[in-house]
Amino acid sequence: MDLKNQIELELYFADHFETVLFPVLADIYLRQNDFRRARKVCNIGLGYHENDSAGRFVLAQVEKAEGNLKNAEKELHHVLKYSPDHAGASIMLCEIQTVLGRAPSRLLKSWKRVLVLDPSNQVAAEFIEKIEADSGKKSKKQRTSKKNSVEPSPKSAPIKKIAEPLNVSVRLATFTLVNVLKNQGLFYQALEVLDLLEEKGEDPDMIRLERDAVKTLIESLEKGQNND
Repeated sequence: MDLKNQIELELYFADHFETVLFPVLADIYLRQNDFRRARKVCNIGLGYHENDSAGRFVLAQVEKAEGNLKNAEKELHHVLKYSPDHAGASIMLCEIQTVLGRAPSRLLKSWKRVLVLDPSNQVAAEFIEKIEADSGKKSKKQRTSKKNSVEPSPKSAPIKKIAEPLNVSVRLATFTLVNVLKNQGLFYQALEVLDLLEEKGEDPDMIRLERDAVKTLIESLEKGQNND
């Protein structure tokens, strides 16, 4: 059977719901943005193969595409439970957890997992550095003035410029990653990912809006730092 032939896969799946090939068909629907069918195939297949990491990963991508980030996070945890070396799931989990505002300790653990799987991942290295630096500053401030400890305002946070390219592959560039970088104050890195999205031919209006928003944040922070 030709696994790239959608019609053959559909006919085979219709007669063999129990097949382990269900993630292949679900992924075809996913790439066509046919999330309803992708979800249906995953739900049927996972009914027979509950711990199939490939199927869970496709379902996680469907959840993410439809904006169900908590459900996507749950599916990714399931993927990594049975396939701990799944780099794609590890990276997506980090993106989603950052957008959801998970605790720094949890984010640090997730990003370190990515760095173990891919030591050259500059995005992971940047996040680990920033989270550990923020944690160190917070601990020091609590020791010196626990009573009057105040979280630093985002407006006064330093802008972190990239010393070298992030080397994010075009395949991993997503609008979710842009939001992740923005949430962490890594605005120049966010602009770099937007450039990659432009290369991919993603929605130009969305790219323009995101780029304008990032540049506005940069200008606002620079102005605030110059007034200090």
